Amino acid sequence: MLNPLSVAEDEDAVAVAATDAVDEAEDETEVVDPLRQQEPLLTLSLERPQVLPRDRRKGECRNRPSHIGHIPELRDTISRFTDTLLAATPAIPGLDSTIVTPPRRLHFTLGVMSLDLEQPSENSEERESGHVGASAWKISKTLEAARGLLREVKPKIIEILGEEKLRVSLDSMYIMPPERGDQERAHVMWIGPADGDGVKKFKQVAHLVVKSFKQAGLLVAEDRPLKLHCTVLNTIYRKPRTKARVPFSYPSVLASEAVKTICVQKGVVDAAQTGKPKEGPVHVNFGEWDLNEIQICEMGSWGPEGEYVAVARQSLIS
Repeated sequence: MLNPLSVAEDEDAVAVAATDAVDEAEDETEVVDPLRQQEPLLTLSLERPQVLPRDRRKGECRNRPSHIGHIPELRDTISRFTDTLLAATPAIPGLDSTIVTPPRRLHFTLGVMSLDLEQPSENSEERESGHVGASAWKISKTLEAARGLLREVKPKIIEILGEEKLRVSLDSMYIMPPERGDQERAHVMWIGPADGDGVKKFKQVAHLVVKSFKQAGLLVAEDRPLKLHCTVLNTIYRKPRTKARVPFSYPSVLASEAVKTICVQKGVVDAAQTGKPKEGPVHVNFGEWDLNEIQICEMGSWGPEGEYVAVARQSLIS
């Protein structure tokens, strides 16, 4: 999945999701039945105020956005990890099942799209002449335009990959900057690829997609740099909601038995248990996965298995 588009409620935005659902490679971008079960790999999502899956009863367009889904084996691995965290004794301060991202919804964030419901209309003179000028169609910010752009970027992605598949290793874990710089007051924990040669092509593909959608005027402008990650814990989803976000203890996470099972870096757990938690990303092993599709998904949507609902997808199999 192209990591992962969320907005107000999610740290993540246009997404790249990971999945193992590999359909036959198609040159045409597939328009997806929203009720069909999905397992995306690379996902591109849309912004909350706008975008257009069809109303399932009336076939009408709704103003909504998109996101991603992913791989059974990875879901099992993540579930075992988070279940072990939740079962820790003593309990990890601030950890609660409601702040755990359901594994079916893991994704990489690329950005946010804000799309129009219709093509821009031509002016009166153009209507009378029967000719639609370039100005009227200069920027087409519709779901169809996004689908068309997916078709256009596929050959460029294949050129980057050559004979290889697009793969990503989930071998790094850390938190977003915590409250007051205190790791005991963390709000978001993520996993993703570690920096290095192994992530080079993944980054190239992600930046290509983001650049293409920005140039087409389809992405909402953001000042922050692209950070390829999958959110695992996020206190913004805590229930019941409280006036102020309640943080969790990242040092307690690092000191847990759960981290022992996935950490490949010596001394991390021991250091956390002695009150000197590691600063910076931790080297972990959540596996290496193929990314075989880009999907446009409906942000905030829930499919039959809790996944984000895809409204279009493009195979990356050459």
